[in-house]
Amino acid sequence: MGNITDQYLAILEQQREEMFQTLEKVDENLIWQRPKPGKWSIGEQIDHLRAITKFMRRFIAVLWPLLFLMGWIRRNKSYDAEMDDVYERPGFPMNVGWLWPPKYKPENPVSVAVLKQALGEEHDNVKSFYRNKPEHILGNALVYDPAIGWLNMLQVLRVGIHHDAHHYKVIKGILESLEKPESEGS
Repeated sequence: MGNITDQYLAILEQQREEMFQTLEKVDENLIWQRPKPGKWSIGEQIDHLRAITKFMRRFIAVLWPLLFLMGWIRRNKSYDAEMDDVYERPGFPMNVGWLWPPKYKPENPVSVAVLKQALGEEHDNVKSFYRNKPEHILGNALVYDPAIGWLNMLQVLRVGIHHDAHHYKVIKGILESLEKPESEGS
């Protein structure tokens, strides 16, 4: 893939597929088991990703006419597509997931296949939005995030990748904690 947009979209898909490959070996009942009271299950973590991706995609799509105009006006300026992992920043607010709650919960579970399809569809919608948009426009179309600051549309995509990766790491931690009691008894 030649451009940054395609590279980022490939990362989004690759890390999702790797996470679901890990879940293929897991008992589906464990997907909805909460690791601690008040903490989301694996299924809730995944459905939260679907919910926030859907919200952000729709939000950006509504703003796109204005963002495109801004990007067009600024199109000859340089821009940075890379973005540090904001979820690794000390003091970064990590307690706002409740703004994008999962639809599926332990009391309303679905199969891993349903979760995979729903998140895959949202990622496909993100791809459809980003594909065929000129990078110099995306790189100069700016939005403001109160926790991060000004981001161009390529950086927005990068932050989304970091967000998914953060939750995939949480899911791996949940899996490890759920597997320990079984392996200790063996």
